Amino acid sequence: MKIGITINEVLRNFLGQFAYTYEKYIGDTDIKEEDVTNFNLIEFFQFDDINKLNSFLYMEAPLEIFGHAGQMSDGLMNHFNNFVMNMKDEDEHQVEVVSLEVDKSIPSTYFFLSKLGSKIPNIRFVRNYAEKWDGLDVLVTANPKALESKPVGKISVKVKAPYNKDVVADYEIDSILDF
Repeated sequence: MKIGITINEVLRNFLGQFAYTYEKYIGDTDIKEEDVTNFNLIEFFQFDDINKLNSFLYMEAPLEIFGHAGQMSDGLMNHFNNFVMNMKDEDEHQVEVVSLEVDKSIPSTYFFLSKLGSKIPNIRFVRNYAEKWDGLDVLVTANPKALESKPVGKISVKVKAPYNKDVVADYEIDSILDF
């Protein structure tokens, strides 16, 4: 069985770091992670349009947003590494990290994984949500768009977040640590 695990809001505290970086470079915000009730960030942060948001994310501040983000909880990467090594030892399952990244967020994501000492041997970057499912049997994610694009015959595991409450998944967990 091949298991894919996404990064944002599963391993990496993307929303917290995005809000911090937004406030540092653009302006004050009182938005907290729990306030983001859907995945359309432009509804919560002041950008003129989606192109300005994408430019900020992927061209202007990707290292700070994607690379300098913290892990979702203390010691998470150590637990994740143990999980990956246990799956590798059992030889029954393969684990890969799969993430939708573009431009400068790719090296920033490599930096995030390396600074935390990730031992994941398989990392795959995709350009759209449906591609996350390619070659996988199970996907563990908090991303509502990835969950909604689940193909028939696959298993979805939702990491609960304020913005994915209404999205259906085969299983729900509070943290990757529960997996």
